[in-house]
Amino acid sequence: MKTFFLFIALALISASGIAQSELNPLNSTPYIEVTGEGEMEVIPDQIFLHFTIKERYDGKKKLNIEDLEKKMKQHLKVNDFDLTKLSLADADADFVKIKRKNKDVLASKDYVLEVSTTQELADTWEILDEIDVQNAYVERVDHTKMEVYKKEVKIKAIKNAKEKATYLLEAVDQKVGQALFIQERENYAQPYFRNVKTVGAIQRIEDESQQIEPEITFQKIKLSYKVFARFAIN
Repeated sequence: MKTFFLFIALALISASGIAQSELNPLNSTPYIEVTGEGEMEVIPDQIFLHFTIKERYDGKKKLNIEDLEKKMKQHLKVNDFDLTKLSLADADADFVKIKRKNKDVLASKDYVLEVSTTQELADTWEILDEIDVQNAYVERVDHTKMEVYKKEVKIKAIKNAKEKATYLLEAVDQKVGQALFIQERENYAQPYFRNVKTVGAIQRIEDESQQIEPEITFQKIKLSYKVFARFAIN
């Protein structure tokens, strides 16, 4: 009797496996697997500049944080910068107080200013140099339409995969069918900066006869996507 029930159980399991195999196109349909690629280079239109304003002494006179901040905003406004693009580096922070040996307290604030072009960035360097800010550097870059561009590159990648599957199957007189499986693989590379005149602090290159300001340049943002795809063979 036990042998009979064991035979029935095995038969049911076998039938179930066959049924699932027939219902699952991944197991029952001939297929081709390919990798598709898509790339795009984007010129950043969002450049985020990080810098610090610190209280200091000019002789015996203390330059406090409020006056330095006011001076900085006046310089930016006079040069037609949008002050709505200026913010504290940490939205939850106000300013940091630094104790000196003589128990005096010097405050500092970290800011982030967003500019749109390398020319605006170069102009900003000059303004920040004039008001003697500290630790100015490009924090990151981005693009206002980045999500749109990512979508376009992903579409390129899947189209490339289908195109590849099509010509490979044509070589053996067969045709590509519906997509059975698609897996995206993202590779998003931030650009690096070359010849930027600040890394940690604003610097100037000086010559005996003239002052030379290095050109501010950086690579484009490179978007690169790969998709792994499986297509049915008709």
